[in-house]
Amino acid sequence: MSEFANLVPATGSLASYFNEFFFSFPFAFWALVLIMLVVSIGSYAARQLTFGGAVAAYLVGFGPTWVLGFGALTTLLLFFMAAGVLGKLAKRAISFDVMKIHKKGGRRDAAQVYANGLMALVSALLYAFNPSLPFLVMFGSAVGEAASDTFASEVGILSKTKPVSIITGRPMKAGLSGAVSPLGLASGLVGAVLIALCMWGCFLPITAKSALAASVIALSSFFGCLLDSVLGATVQAHYYDEVNDRITERPVVEGRVLPLERGLRWVDNDVVNLVSNVVSAILGMSLALIIT
Repeated sequence: MSEFANLVPATGSLASYFNEFFFSFPFAFWALVLIMLVVSIGSYAARQLTFGGAVAAYLVGFGPTWVLGFGALTTLLLFFMAAGVLGKLAKRAISFDVMKIHKKGGRRDAAQVYANGLMALVSALLYAFNPSLPFLVMFGSAVGEAASDTFASEVGILSKTKPVSIITGRPMKAGLSGAVSPLGLASGLVGAVLIALCMWGCFLPITAKSALAASVIALSSFFGCLLDSVLGATVQAHYYDEVNDRITERPVVEGRVLPLERGLRWVDNDVVNLVSNVVSAILGMSLALIIT
């Protein structure tokens, strides 16, 4: 454990220099409050978040940054910006309206933000009480899972290969939870590795043990992405819209209450995302305990 002591972020990294400079000022707290306000308001103005989503993003962003420094903010912004760009590109490229399938629109609300970011905040708070590698890996795994799932969803929907159920292998309509494709799986892995590399560069020294910690982040993140698909194909609620002859995640369409096709009514995409994120974070922390 001593190899990682007092290395948040890694000594000599750009994040460490910036933290040393920024947090040396007596008004650093209020400056960070202002920075996070600008980020949240900007996201709301850009129509990436609802008002509630912007408030949630403020809390999810401020807590980890105050505890872990700007390496945490860099990691969170990398995920958030990549998700926004991929989402816009996917909407322009696909030939059908995926919003008719998904329960919610393109702007993330508070529930969506917490489903993908609550564990990152919890991990940072745990690190504040016990500065150790497992909680740092827990943070990276939480952000990495959110990124991996987002990359898989937004890029996978562009696949020329018809997606199949991760459980049965039968063809499914693109956009439905539980559907996977080679492009989507590869993209999910890229998202997991990208966050792992960002965490390594911002927080850890260049050593073999640090490479192992980064690998744990990537592994647990991608596992969470796969779990998300499994839960989406099994317990997430899907409904049958007889009028439009399609399966949808929306329980009500044009005032019509739709019959449940499969899954549990109380399990929507936010619940699936939260469970997958929690499992990924705990898995990352558990594996980090083993390597330390």
